[in-house]
Amino acid sequence: MNTSSPISQEQTVTDTPGKQKLTGIFIVGHQDFSIDGLVRMIESSTDSCTVTCVENIQTCMQKLATTRPDVLLVQNEILAEPAELSIQDIFRQDATIRILVFGRNMTDERLYRLVNAGVQGYINERMNGEHVRAALQSIISGQTWIERHIMERFITTQHDFDSLLETRFLNRIDELCTHLSRRETEILCQVIRGLPIKQIAEEVHLSDQGVKMHLSKLFKKFKVSSRNQLILAALDEISPIDHLSLMLRDGLERKLQHLPR
Repeated sequence: MNTSSPISQEQTVTDTPGKQKLTGIFIVGHQDFSIDGLVRMIESSTDSCTVTCVENIQTCMQKLATTRPDVLLVQNEILAEPAELSIQDIFRQDATIRILVFGRNMTDERLYRLVNAGVQGYINERMNGEHVRAALQSIISGQTWIERHIMERFITTQHDFDSLLETRFLNRIDELCTHLSRRETEILCQVIRGLPIKQIAEEVHLSDQGVKMHLSKLFKKFKVSSRNQLILAALDEISPIDHLSLMLRDGLERKLQHLPR
């Protein structure tokens, strides 16, 4: 990301007991009329939200880690090429955050690459307050907010993407198995099936003690201390996404914050 002068603007709406939890919105961009207009649109067209606008990029990234908003709005003009790297840096800080890019000079190719990197939507300078409200509601609910022709491009390439993803999984499984003995691979397979020690022993034709011995070796290799941890560690090893189990946990915890008790 490019850097600019350290100007910041903050507005916080305090949560009230008995009311729906506030939506945290964190805005990053140059301090100009487009930022001011966007803030006004959010204030006038959304209910109960927290809006933070920070211009200095270094300060922004530090504050993002502590603020943990629901939605991050990033001005397109401050995303230096390759913009995907900036998006990846953001997701490394918070894997569950929803990202909406706004601003001018967005080409179809750049938007396609940003969405492919995990951005959930884009709003341009022609969109009004109703568009902004709808875009925020859409990405908060887990949907996307992008032009139809960009979505059609993803649909036409979905088959290729699925094949690529499957190939990556199979390659990671092959790589994982190179570090395991045949017995360890057999037992890991049965552990993932959820079988108890006695049944695993019957399936692989070993004594209970023999199964425990190989389990101990698996625990050591994966640096875990239980079968549940072993399963999660194995999934992390084969996933094309870094830290899949951590992402799942963080996503569930974030979801719980919005569910009624």
